[in-house]
Amino acid sequence: MTRVLIVDDEQSARLRLRQLVARYEDLTIVGECDTAQSARVEIVRLAPDIVFLDIQMPGGSPIEMLRAQTSQRGKPAVIFVTAHSTFGVDAFDVGAADYLLKPFTASRFAKALSRARERLASGSAERLAVRQTDGRTVSLVPSEILWIEAQGNNLTLHLRTTTMKLRSTMASFCERVRDRGFTRIHRSYAVNDSLVRELEPWSHGEYVVIMEDGTRLNSSRTFRENVNTLLEPE
Repeated sequence: MTRVLIVDDEQSARLRLRQLVARYEDLTIVGECDTAQSARVEIVRLAPDIVFLDIQMPGGSPIEMLRAQTSQRGKPAVIFVTAHSTFGVDAFDVGAADYLLKPFTASRFAKALSRARERLASGSAERLAVRQTDGRTVSLVPSEILWIEAQGNNLTLHLRTTTMKLRSTMASFCERVRDRGFTRIHRSYAVNDSLVRELEPWSHGEYVVIMEDGTRLNSSRTFRENVNTLLEPE
């Protein structure tokens, strides 16, 4: 059984999560907390596999709580559950598996749960430190990046639930992630190979690359050989 801890200061929010978790036979709720302080204690005591964690609660900052636990082994997969969309970068900085914005549907919950399961299966994935244009350095799991967009000497990393802006060239960043499953398809675009859903022929050897989230990116003939590797069977 996969052990689940629910942390939210709103009783109605905890009830909603209980109802959704109850739909999965392999999940069992081992506890609930309504403050960050009690969550800090219960995560250590109960050793949950997955934690659904509100991002703003009494008793301290859940973000800082997770940062303080970075040295612990066997950390749970954390899914932030919040009504605030401004904490996406912080969530990925502390290694969150996903970021659920209230109100959310059962299908969106299922997708977040799937990502948490992937995180548990992969163990402690190697992280990538990046410096944003505001000077902050954050770390993230490269597999969370869907695609990369270049604008001059600046890049935008398009993650599953947020974006990050970096001061870097596409060439130098692609060199950093070359062995982590990314392919450059255009002067301005690179994609996460595993999150490419479809290649739609366009013209003269060019394609429209359709990503998992529905984003459509045009490839260019200059990078035709790179795009051809995306067509190769595993």
